[in-house]
Amino acid sequence: MEQLWLVFVVCVLVTAFPSGAFQLNKQKLHRPLASLSSSLVGSDEKIDKAVETNSSEKNEKTAVLLCPAQFCVPADYEVLMSLLKKENPSISTCKVTPLPRTEWIKVAKQLPTKPFLDASLSCYKTLDWYFDAMEQALSQIFAEEGNDVKICIVGHSIGGWVARAYLGGLSGSSTAVYRLAQKQISSFITLGTPHSSPDSALVDQTRGLLKEVERSSSCSSQALADRGIDLTCVGSSGLSGKIFTSDLEEIVAATSYFPLIGSIGENVRGDGIIPEDLAFMEEPARRITIEKCYETGSPVRHAHVLPTPWNLWDGEAPSIPLPDDFVWYGSNSVVGEWSKFIC
Repeated sequence: MEQLWLVFVVCVLVTAFPSGAFQLNKQKLHRPLASLSSSLVGSDEKIDKAVETNSSEKNEKTAVLLCPAQFCVPADYEVLMSLLKKENPSISTCKVTPLPRTEWIKVAKQLPTKPFLDASLSCYKTLDWYFDAMEQALSQIFAEEGNDVKICIVGHSIGGWVARAYLGGLSGSSTAVYRLAQKQISSFITLGTPHSSPDSALVDQTRGLLKEVERSSSCSSQALADRGIDLTCVGSSGLSGKIFTSDLEEIVAATSYFPLIGSIGENVRGDGIIPEDLAFMEEPARRITIEKCYETGSPVRHAHVLPTPWNLWDGEAPSIPLPDDFVWYGSNSVVGEWSKFIC
C-alpha cells in the first residue's frame, strides 16, 4: 500500500492508456507554485529582516504541515487536522501538502533510466513535484500566520522521509520560502515512516531514494537536532507478520515486512505495513511505540484508508475508508500520544 515500487507499476499501466484519457484533470496535474504574498518575502533583505525579528519577538503560534502517504490526498486527513487543533490549543493553521494522487504519475520519467535500474535515484530529480507542493503549502502558511510562525512538519509513511529529505536540503531548493522555512521549522514528527533500508531487504523498493536520505549527514537526527528541531518518530508493534495464521491482517503484514527486512514471524512486529524496527531515526530523536489503543485494545495500524491509485480521473477524491474500528496513528484515542510534541 505504501511501497514506492507500486507507483512505478501504476505508471507503466498508465502509459498503456490513450494519451487523452488523462486530460480530464489537466489543471490538477499541473499546479503552479502559489504566488508569494508580498508580506512574506520579496528579497533576501526581507528574509534577513524576518529572521532578525523572530529572534527578538517570539510568536507562540505553531502551524502544522502534514506530508501525506503515497496516493493519499488532503481529504483523507481532514478528521486528523481537526483533532490536532482540539488536542493542542497552541496550533493555529493545519495544512496538508496539496498533492492529488495524479501527481505520482510524474515518477514515470525515471522508469527507463539507469539510476532506476541501479537503485541510485536522487531525491532532487525524482521528488521535485512533492517538494514544490510542500513549498506551496509553506508559502500559504507564512502568508496567513506571518513570517515568525513556528512550523511542525508531520510526515505520514513515505511523507516522513520525503520531509526529512527536504529538511536536510536534498530538494535542491534555494527559494525564499525554503530559506525561511529552514529557520522556522521547530518540530518534526513521523508516523509509520520507514527511516532505513537495511541490507537484509529483498529489494530496494525506493530505488535508492531512502538510502540517499539515510546516508546524508544533513538529514541525520543529530544534524536536525543541532538546528533546534525537536524530533519524534512514532511506530507501532501492534501486528506481527505471519504466514501460517488465520488472521488475514497478519498475513498481509508478512507480505509487507518480508520484502522490507527479509524476515517474518511472531517477533517481527509493526503497524501492518512498516516493521517497528524501521520506524525510528537514530538518537537523539524521540521514539514512541504504540502497540494498542488504550480504549479498545485494538492494534494501531498504518493507515485509516486504502489509497486508490487507479482513480486517476479524480485525483483529489478521498481514498477508500477502512472501518471505524480500525485504529491508526491519527485516531482520536491515539493522536494525543504524539501531538503533545508539536511545538
